[in-house]
Amino acid sequence: MASNITEYDIDRRQFLALTGALSGASLAGCTGNSDSGGGSGTDSTGSSGGGSSDETVRLNVAIASEPWNFDPALWADTGSSAIGSLIYDEVIELTPDSELAPGLVKEVPKPTNDGMAFDYELRDGLQFHNGDEVTVEDFKYSVDWILNPDNNSPIRRRIPNVEGTEIVDDRTLRLNLTTQFSTLNWWLTRGLEGIVQKGSRGSASEREGPTGIATNLTTDPSGAGTGPFEFVEWNTNENVLLKKNENYWKEGIPKVDEINFQIMPEDSTRLANLRSGTTDLTTSIPDKDFESLKGDPSIKTGTVPGNTTEVLYLNLMEAEGNPMSNVNNRRAVQWGIDAEEILDEIFYGRGVAQQGLWYPDSEWTSPKLKEMKMYDQEKARRELEKAGNPDGFTFEMLITKGSHLKDQGVVIQNQLSKIGIDVEITTLEKSALFDQVYNTTDWHAALENWTNAVPVVTYWLSTGFVPNDRNHNNWHHASPDLPDRYAPSGPPAPEDAEGDFSNGHDWYVQTLKKAQQTADEQEQKEIVYRLQEYLVENAIQIDIAYSSRLAAWSDSVSDYQMGSFASDIRPVTKD
Repeated sequence: MASNITEYDIDRRQFLALTGALSGASLAGCTGNSDSGGGSGTDSTGSSGGGSSDETVRLNVAIASEPWNFDPALWADTGSSAIGSLIYDEVIELTPDSELAPGLVKEVPKPTNDGMAFDYELRDGLQFHNGDEVTVEDFKYSVDWILNPDNNSPIRRRIPNVEGTEIVDDRTLRLNLTTQFSTLNWWLTRGLEGIVQKGSRGSASEREGPTGIATNLTTDPSGAGTGPFEFVEWNTNENVLLKKNENYWKEGIPKVDEINFQIMPEDSTRLANLRSGTTDLTTSIPDKDFESLKGDPSIKTGTVPGNTTEVLYLNLMEAEGNPMSNVNNRRAVQWGIDAEEILDEIFYGRGVAQQGLWYPDSEWTSPKLKEMKMYDQEKARRELEKAGNPDGFTFEMLITKGSHLKDQGVVIQNQLSKIGIDVEITTLEKSALFDQVYNTTDWHAALENWTNAVPVVTYWLSTGFVPNDRNHNNWHHASPDLPDRYAPSGPPAPEDAEGDFSNGHDWYVQTLKKAQQTADEQEQKEIVYRLQEYLVENAIQIDIAYSSRLAAWSDSVSDYQMGSFASDIRPVTKD
């Protein structure tokens, strides 16, 4: 079947407004030299020459996207968090082995007050980069600012069920809960990624970018963090330079003097610089180029099971001409997509086909789904019969422009054509795509991917499905331009549901809350299984496959720790 693809760009006025605002805001945070080398008088390889013992050791790390915001309460993009995680420290850390570990606190706490609170005790002797002591008042300020709805922090949804903070003593902060929430510590690994000084943010203001918000820390976090590296300068579209924190609280790290993040959107540029030695490490590697890197004797490579899922979002709302409001049409699409072929064609066999929403080999995945055949053309055809479309139907699939998703969309287009479903592909800039998905009913399906930061299934069951600012499927309606968030779009509650629910989404939210509250693991699993099965039975969205995480680095680099959900660059050494 021939590809039917339409491409749309943001218009010139939008582009100039976006780039102009970003350039102005970013340059306002720059200090020192403005050359791409990033100051310090060193050459591009990170040495000052001469081979003396005072030589500056610089690690050059290539990233694909410009950072947007260096305030840890406002991170909503990978560029900002990748760099910011070295400027700040998490309160609770997630290790590369997907384990919880104490960060700025002495230990990972257990719930108190009958499960209605958690107490977090700060380590002694912590200092900000400006030399000031980290106090419990700073801790409280950092959390309260995120929880304050007036600040519109995108991180607020990562600290659910917390109604307020309370200072217990001069080192301990208590988070009080609205309900028992056994997995709070897991959520905080991405909900409290930094403590900042009391009052340091100033007043929030509007700004272009993923969050639309700015504070005093957005472009210049100098002196603000506690992490292993201090902010030096940010040169828009070129680099962000960090220097070693000589007083870091973890003994023995960091082991390099500087980290220079090179902003390189083009795949070919990152790979050429890695091969030439201008770049020391990158995780932004196209699957098609990974094998050639593995054959280079001067380069080390790593791959681990990934936490990025390829997903097809479906518009469940009743809207004129929307075929996806029909559950049988959605099921036909679900059973008509061959995830294994997508992995072979797009990801060169690196990844795993999903059996529903979670990892197929996990004990937290429904046994029923593990046994289910997810690609089944006969099953898809039967759903078309039930929908009254025995010969198929047509729907539009939105795809982010200029990404591997376009190639993936063509594979899906060809697969569905075999059962009579005609897919019209429209490519958009990412911001335009999500504006349409989040704020309108005028779409059918959207192919995207997203990276889950927390290895807990209830976190994933929450993200995108419960009320928050991410309205992926129009199953709930958080936008003021859409109907009430609990309007009955999508399927009803299960027939065996116990309780009075206005619709299926209401049942889902209440059932997920029950799973999050219970401390009994087996009971929690049974609830989780039922929620996963409901999502698949009703094709709320189509989870296709997890792509693997890839990284490549110079053979002069050691001790890079790579994990499925978290990697650690802090202990890296460079010969």
